[in-house]
Amino acid sequence: MAGNHNVTAWLLFGTIAISTIFPPQASLAFALDPTTSHARVEVQPAEAIEHYQQGLTAAAAGNFNLAITNFDRAIVLDARYFQAYIERGNVKDAVGDLSGAIADYTTAISIDPKFATAYYNRGTVSAKNGRHPEAIKDFKRAIALDPRYAPAYMNLGNELDDLGDSAGALQNYDRAISIDPKYALAYLNRGIAHERAGNRTQAIADLQFAANLFKAAGNLDRYNRALRMIANLRDRV
Repeated sequence: MAGNHNVTAWLLFGTIAISTIFPPQASLAFALDPTTSHARVEVQPAEAIEHYQQGLTAAAAGNFNLAITNFDRAIVLDARYFQAYIERGNVKDAVGDLSGAIADYTTAISIDPKFATAYYNRGTVSAKNGRHPEAIKDFKRAIALDPRYAPAYMNLGNELDDLGDSAGALQNYDRAISIDPKYALAYLNRGIAHERAGNRTQAIADLQFAANLFKAAGNLDRYNRALRMIANLRDRV
């Protein structure tokens, strides 16, 4: 079932790993999850921070091997460098090392079990790796920590739709859209879920709304794909 869903909805997850979550700091690595009011204040060795910053720069430039090398060095210098594990996991995800990415997110969670993004990123990679029960658990944990985490609702909806739970999927897409009314991927996937549930009119409406949002954002590739899906639905009449 999951394979069919991946073929139908080309863009299930959007941006899966949120890269550069934490801005580099000169001497203090500080991160705040404002939705949970859970602050992390830690002082890392200056050399570890330098390698972390170099890793961010390399990742942004697409030099993933160099990025991983620098994050490795930062972690050797500070084995509890939470941000470095998250960013290394993001890069490993980008290069297809899904098991390595999951391991890094898991380590980050062991250091700070209250940071929603770590669960979300691990959930998206678990879903890509076919570990759907783990993905569902992680998305639910991310939502529990951050009840306004729209991408977590959307990806939980994707997982439930794969399992044939159309009602549960639609409920989560609805929640994602209520949080972010311009969330194009949520409209796209809700449209697909409506189509699967036999709600053709609602499906077309959601797909058209998604297409409009993609066009407004200048994403013509996704805009054209949404239009093709609408055309296919109309051709079935």
